[in-house]
Formats: sequence, structure tokens, C-alpha cells
Amino acid sequence: MIKKITSPLSFVIVIALSLCNASISFAQNSIASKQSSDKEAMQGYEKYFEENKEKHLKEFIELVSIPSISSMPSHKADVKKAAEWIVKKLKSIGLSTAMEIPSAGNPFVFGSWDKAPGKPTVLIYAHYDIQPVKESEWDYPPFKPVVVGGKILGRGASDDKSGVMISIWAIEAMLKKDGKLPVNVKFLFEGEEEIGSTHFHDFIAANKELLKADYALNADGGQASDTDPAIVMSLRGAITMEFSVKTANIDGHSGEYGGKTPNSAVILSQIISSFYTKEGNVAVAGFYDKVIPLTAAEKTKLKQVPYNPAKDMQFLGTTADVGDTNYLPLERIWYRPTLEITGIQGGYTAPEGSSNIIPSNAFARITCRLVSNQDGFEIIDLIKKHIAKNTPPGASIIYKPLTGGFARPMKFPSDTKAFRYVSNALANYYGKEPLQNATGGSVGALVEIKEQLGIYAYSLGFQQPDEKWHGANEFLRVSSIRKGQMIYCYYLQQLGNVEAK
Repeated sequence: MIKKITSPLSFVIVIALSLCNASISFAQNSIASKQSSDKEAMQGYEKYFEENKEKHLKEFIELVSIPSISSMPSHKADVKKAAEWIVKKLKSIGLSTAMEIPSAGNPFVFGSWDKAPGKPTVLIYAHYDIQPVKESEWDYPPFKPVVVGGKILGRGASDDKSGVMISIWAIEAMLKKDGKLPVNVKFLFEGEEEIGSTHFHDFIAANKELLKADYALNADGGQASDTDPAIVMSLRGAITMEFSVKTANIDGHSGEYGGKTPNSAVILSQIISSFYTKEGNVAVAGFYDKVIPLTAAEKTKLKQVPYNPAKDMQFLGTTADVGDTNYLPLERIWYRPTLEITGIQGGYTAPEGSSNIIPSNAFARITCRLVSNQDGFEIIDLIKKHIAKNTPPGASIIYKPLTGGFARPMKFPSDTKAFRYVSNALANYYGKEPLQNATGGSVGALVEIKEQLGIYAYSLGFQQPDEKWHGANEFLRVSSIRKGQMIYCYYLQQLGNVEAK
């Protein structure tokens, strides 16, 4: 039985409830409509990627074919060629701006699309320079990329030309399918990351307005595996040095002078040996003084990361783990500093023949990986003092000036909107929350982006740890390209839906 409404107040309440229900219904319908529209858009992007996969693969092989090795002056023209190639690609997809910007070193590549008023701006960072190669160790020529077993083999295929191209292709798809982007986008591609981002600080300082953004992504990042997403939350820093031991003006005959003449190779070996304790720690006085121990919460998170040291040993072909066993293996490679000998030479080292000499000169190259609160230049000073203390009479030390290889360590917070957007994009595709990983490697540019532009560049790259970065037979999984393309599209789509300035 329906009762008549006799009270004016009751009548007002009924009207208000009716309007409220109508508003809720309208909002629900609007949300459902938007979700349906977003899903259709994502399906359209995936169709575009499928239709253009052969074209994109051909483009990728073209870029990887360019030997843009930043540490070798003989390849300076190749570095510029790669920058020009990328600018041409950016122009072809319809960006508002695409250009090379010269620096005191290699050129930066900048591109932007700025036609989304009232929406935030995302800065996407990656690097197009690569490491040198030892061609004799490769199964295929490193600059004639091939696709074998679902893998693209070539120097820089993973680190980091994948980051450059995957992000570009995502923007391309959205512009081609929609004629616009849901947010404003800026690209910044560097040509000196592999030598420590030598001119990055000055470049950012001179171009703050050009690079101004609300969010940033680091496309030079990776996932834990094919099925496990990850966001890098901590990076070690790095510093490099080279020193030579000189004991004579010329190499001596080992028969005529052996037994009384200082041997540079022996002395170098003794100095290197003095760098380490028998437990595997660095013996340089003061090396660990500024290291901040992990918090209890950080240690708990570390133990939750799935990690099997035996897999690393199998991958590398090693037969033992080294280092201080007071720290977990993962802690040692993510959160503890290191002093590694990366190159050593002395005496006759040609592949064939022998020479019975007492070497007059020998040299070693060092890379130190640093952690929060350590200063690379202080560490170099400590090492020089250690070398002076351990150099015997009859030997002199010559240091080669630093020309790169410097990066400061960095940590990222997980309680920011910027982190949640990246996390949501990864979780949406993989069906699980991303691991909060660290890396023992370095990306020096990220510190400058935070300090000068005021934003964290969270990792959104699709390299994987077994892809032999910096080594022979580097590769990228073909399947990672599609993953990355779709996740970038979803990230930009959700940012446009939620954020308004």
C-alpha cells in the first residue's frame, strides 16, 4: 500500500533522494561509458601495434645497427648519426617539436607534444649511447642485428635503445589512432649515459623551462622477468679511475736484469691485492665510513624479493659466491659499495708468442659502485692514499684524469602519486603488484632530474636481467616490445583520466 505524502518536509526528502539516485545513476553510467571507451582505445592501440610490428622491428634493427659508442672518440660521428635518426623518427609521428640540442659533448634529443591544455606533462628519459664491444666474443656481428628464437641480438638492443623506441611507438600509436594524447609529453634522450652523463647537469641547468614537467619516467629500466613486473626503487652510484705503475723507462730482459729489477706487473698485483681483506671486504681506510645501514623495514622488504644466487652463478658460469657473508647476497649487490678491477694490463699480452721481459709499465682500471651518502670523489681520494701507502720503493704511480663514469646513488619513495601511476600500469598488465626492486647499476641522470626539475623519474623500462647488458650477445626479447607499448599507453591514459591541472 502506498501512503500519500502529506508533510512538506517528506516531499522535499523524496525529491532530494530521487535527484541523488539520478545523479548516482548518471555517474555510474558515465564511468561505465568511460571504461568502455578506454578499453576500446586500448584495443585500437594493440591492433595498431600488430599491424605495424614488422615496420617497427625494421626500425629497431636500423637504430641498433648504428654503433653509437659514447666512450670511443672514433664513434662520435655514429653517436650523432643515432641522434639524427631518432629526431627524424620523432618528426614522423607528429610531435610538436623534435630536435637535436648540442652540448659540450654528444647531442641531446628533445621532442614534445604540448596540445593537451589543463593536463599534466610527462617527461620520458632514455639514452641512445651504448657500450663498446669485443666482436670476437659475439655469435653474430653486434651491429648487424638478427632475430633468433624470439630475441633481437645486437649491442644496445636491450640497454637502452629498447627504452627509446618502446616509448616512441606508444606515443605514435595514440597519435595515429586518436589524433591527440591524453597528456602532454616530452622526450629527453641522452648520448652520454654510458660515460656517466658527463654534461647532463649543465644541460638541465640551461634548459629547466624547456624540460619542466609534472611527472617523469625512466625508460632505461627493466622488469624482473617475463611474468614479474618491477619498479627500481634504489640505484647505486659509480666512480671510475685508472692508474699506472712505472718501474723503468724500458722493458728489461728477464735474464739479464731479473732478480734485482722492480717488476711493474708484480707491484700492480700487490697493490690490487691490498685493496681487499680475506673476507672480501674493501680494505681501503674510510671506504665504508659513510655507508648508512638498511632500516629494519628495508631488510624485511629485501627478504621478500624472490632471489636465487645460484641463477646468477649459472648465468655467469661462476662456481662460488664472494663477499662479506654478514650481508645477504642481494644486499651485497644492491645496497653495499664495491671496488672492482674492470681492466688490467702489463707486459707482453699479444694473443700469440711470448716475450721474456720485466714490464716497465702496468695499469689497472677501477669502478666503485657507491651507495647513499657516499661521495665518489672522496672515495677516489681514499683509494689514492691507499695506493701511496702500499707502493714500494722503485715504483711511481701515474693517474689518468677522470673523463666520465661518475654517477651518484639514489633512492625513490613509494608513497607518491607518481609511483602509484607506474605501479597501477604494471599491475593492470601483469595481473600482480610490481616488485620494489633495487639495482647495483647506475643512471646518473636521474639524480639531476630530481634535484633540478623536482620530480622523480620512476623506472618504466622492459629490459630483463639476463639480457647480457654490456656483454657479448646482448639481446632484447621480442615479446617485451608489445608489453612495453601497451603499458605506456595505459599509463598515459590513466594519467589523463585522473589528473587535471
